[in-house]
Amino acid sequence: MDYHKLLFIGPVGAGKTSAIRSISDEHKNIETEAKASDMTGLRKATTTVAMDYGSLTLSDQEVVQLYGTPGQARFKFMWDLLANNLAADCAGIVFLVDNTRNYPMKDLRYYAHEFSELIARKQVIVGVTRSDLRDHPTLLEYEQTLQEMGIDAPVRFIDARRAGSVLPLVEELLRGKTEYSEWSELINQAAQRDSEITFDEVEEETDDTHFAIQEYLGEEVVMKDSIIDDVMNFKGVRGAVLTDEMGDIVTSSIETSEVNDFVGFVAGVVKVFEEVSDLGQVQSIILKSNTEDNLSVFLGGEQALGIQSSNRVSVRALKQQVDDLLQWG
Repeated sequence: MDYHKLLFIGPVGAGKTSAIRSISDEHKNIETEAKASDMTGLRKATTTVAMDYGSLTLSDQEVVQLYGTPGQARFKFMWDLLANNLAADCAGIVFLVDNTRNYPMKDLRYYAHEFSELIARKQVIVGVTRSDLRDHPTLLEYEQTLQEMGIDAPVRFIDARRAGSVLPLVEELLRGKTEYSEWSELINQAAQRDSEITFDEVEEETDDTHFAIQEYLGEEVVMKDSIIDDVMNFKGVRGAVLTDEMGDIVTSSIETSEVNDFVGFVAGVVKVFEEVSDLGQVQSIILKSNTEDNLSVFLGGEQALGIQSSNRVSVRALKQQVDDLLQWG
């Protein structure tokens, strides 16, 4: 028996679980979905916490094994396990991106970077989902971004819920790597089955009915004033402040002016530090104390978010919450 592995990567809600489910043999897929209790709940009711797995039987001699990564960065250990072990010998990568996200190009760059070593030596095809709900960015914009990153990969608009839409990507990745020759018939049969399923039925099955279309904001992350209210709901947070590129306060819940001013100062110092060092872009600065509150400064675009928190709060957990808020909120 010949086995061909494919790895599905991409952000939360891009359709990895749905795509694998749509083309897997009946009752031959495994999903590790759990109720989303964090910011991803704004995108979908459940989220993959370990991996998805499915299999597609092409013939008595050939099977395609389908592996899906979790979308959240907190499960990076599974990214490493799949990319470097379980699916390290994959025949190709299906890279899914959600076109209705605030920053789909940022998602494209982020996951391309995280899986760069595997992408450099594997064939990749990018599937852009939910283009029926928003038609921009365009395929050309995705292609140009991939070219800028030095990635040679075709881009296709697809519906991850439809086997007839996903199978052509599988065929393209396995072209020349399999003896199977009945792709046209397989895809046509899948398309016929798809036509008998209504979108309402598919949405109910995937438990993804409350997902909302977000405003397209390009690649530059913009923190809104409301982020202060969101951060104040984090356990152990005493206060938060948002500053602009000049270090001036946009909004703050911190009464101590010295703390507010210091956040703006740190943001300015970081820019100078980046220019004179070889460490690249700095995303956060954490000042810990054994006796007083901690101060964490998160940098995004031309803004800085300062958070004053109890020294009993895990800095790592706080950073993860902020990362989730910026990425999925």
